[in-house]
Amino acid sequence: MDVLQVTLQISKIAAAQRQLDAAVRMFFAREVELAIHCVAAAAFQVLRDITKDRGKQFTVEVFRTGIMSIAKQYADGALPPDKLAMFKGSALIAMIERLIADIRDQGDDFDCERIGVKVSKQLEHNLWLTQATNFLKHADRDPNDFLSVNNFDIERILMATCAAYVQLTNQPTPEITAYFAFWAAKNHELDGLAKEVQKFARKLETESDRRRYKLCIQYIRESKRAAPR
Repeated sequence: MDVLQVTLQISKIAAAQRQLDAAVRMFFAREVELAIHCVAAAAFQVLRDITKDRGKQFTVEVFRTGIMSIAKQYADGALPPDKLAMFKGSALIAMIERLIADIRDQGDDFDCERIGVKVSKQLEHNLWLTQATNFLKHADRDPNDFLSVNNFDIERILMATCAAYVQLTNQPTPEITAYFAFWAAKNHELDGLAKEVQKFARKLETESDRRRYKLCIQYIRESKRAAPR
């Protein structure tokens, strides 16, 4: 009797998504930072390469998304006073004001590529390729080197990787949603969140740091249980 063999295949994006979700769960479980960084950085590299293969530059897209969020808040008169004061009279506001009529009229259909952003290779390197990332990638040139534990910026690499995945798919997983809410609550940046996530983020904002981690783990579990099978 022949045995039917089934080979499961996984795409690059799906592989990166699984790595990212695992890294986020490890982060909320307060596991070893070295391991979290390795897993998240591996996912980030895959996602950034795919973005490049599609003819886009990851950092440019991140900046455009951020500018678009500010522009929508500005157009709606909802930009927080502290941000409004910070940006007032800047080149950013001048650019937004030139586009504001179209942003109001077109809403989500507004073409973000109209927002001109230039990012040098050096800036991109400084933003994402941290000392920890380089240390963990190579040993051929510096096999006896050491890295200070203070050089791990886990929250930044997780945010970058979550942003990269959402840029490509526009489908955040429960882990990514929880991390966005955690980041927003910690940095008091709730306005840029989707409305359905803001309620959870506002709850996190009132909790202690330790409690936030536990609530995020609970949110991920409950979201997965509620997801259709």
